[in-house]
Amino acid sequence: MKTKKTNILILIIVSIILASYAFLEKYLYFINFDEILFALGYSGKGTDMNIVLISILNISINFILIFIVLYTLFYNILIKKKILTKTGKQLYPFNFLNNHRNIFLYIILIISILILFNKAGLYEYIHYNLQESSIIQDNYVDPKEVRIDFKEKRNLIFILVESLETGLFTKEQGGERDYDVIPEMYELLSDEDAVVFYNKNKAQQVNMIEGASWTSASIVSNLSGIPLKMNFKENKRNSKYFMKNVYSIGDLLKDNGYNNEVISGARTSFGKVNEYFYTHGYNIIDADNLNEYGLTMNKNDIGAWGFNDRYLFDIAKKRLDILSNKDEPFNLQLITIDTHFIDGFKGDYTEIKYDTQFDNVYLTTSKLIYEFVNWVKEQDYYDNTTIVIAGDHLNMQSNLFKDKKLDNRYVYYCIINPRTNSAKYNDRIITALDNYPTIVYAIGGDIEGDRLALGVNLFSNQKKKNMILNIFQKN
Repeated sequence: MKTKKTNILILIIVSIILASYAFLEKYLYFINFDEILFALGYSGKGTDMNIVLISILNISINFILIFIVLYTLFYNILIKKKILTKTGKQLYPFNFLNNHRNIFLYIILIISILILFNKAGLYEYIHYNLQESSIIQDNYVDPKEVRIDFKEKRNLIFILVESLETGLFTKEQGGERDYDVIPEMYELLSDEDAVVFYNKNKAQQVNMIEGASWTSASIVSNLSGIPLKMNFKENKRNSKYFMKNVYSIGDLLKDNGYNNEVISGARTSFGKVNEYFYTHGYNIIDADNLNEYGLTMNKNDIGAWGFNDRYLFDIAKKRLDILSNKDEPFNLQLITIDTHFIDGFKGDYTEIKYDTQFDNVYLTTSKLIYEFVNWVKEQDYYDNTTIVIAGDHLNMQSNLFKDKKLDNRYVYYCIINPRTNSAKYNDRIITALDNYPTIVYAIGGDIEGDRLALGVNLFSNQKKKNMILNIFQKN
């Protein structure tokens, strides 16, 4: 009896593992162990409960189905009902399985654990953490030690768009889709004020790298020029100072007289986002503190994670009217959320054109960004304002693309109205790490050596350190 209880416990564990793997395989095409550790240690409150419920429901259904199959197989349910018998004898290999049940249980337990670890990227995590490397020490340029002269101080609007990638372009545009999902985003690449960095064609832009493949990590990479590789002792869970030893673009601009502000559709308590921006000199606006800025949120403004993208841009317009009337230049960071997996957030404003919800959500967010950019262009301060639009990472959902290879998908990136829009700088291979020095230059800062942290000013002729791209490349 004790042996049977142990075996059933193993079957339950195996079923949970396989159910979890099936969920990850269905909804998450790529994931790495760094992200899992970060989520376990630092996610905080603010998670979309729809994702939680879908995850629990999906894993529960998978668990029940898998457990029934395994229990039926290992305890001869079909044999006893004479379904898998012939002339009263058990069919091979079912008789062999029955005679070696305990061995097979442990074998399937080990195999299921190995499969899940492979999906979670544990092997790569262990492999790279066992290797000693001085790549960051050898190539990191401390922004605090670099001479940066602001001959002009242009305003900055940086729109970090959830899961915006060039794979959403049509095949004719260099993407992966058969139809046009984000036409306005492609149109902006040809804007008369736009600068687009690419290699081979306009659709090929930012290479996603390890340490920048989820939102919190992408924020750190784009604004600090380093991948997010957590030091859990340095960044304690209860600490309100996140990445405090990093001198990011927020620190730099604050020291040069800028007003830094971030507006996030998701509650910034999730993933230590609020602690990062707090540590590096930003005022934060999200669903938890709207009243402090004289703002309110009604039921039509509510999104899956806080407030929706439409309300995000409504708030941005109101805040820009205030920030632009101050004596100091402004640095406004906008973080969208509607296009987050699973399937994106559908609001009452979502345009319905395609069969899938995710396509319709992308279509709508594309229009919202385009309308906002054109609104900014009509404002008096536009001539002295640079707009950066960047995806935070590739879309994680497995069923979004027929061709699921990551090596032909790139993160969206476009700079509108920088200090210069000369096309001679366009042919570059880039990562999120390059955004820090590139933005600084685009808004008026001359950087000695054209490098900050691990990034290179893409407007310069400075050669990139290919080893950095190779080490952190997300394959």
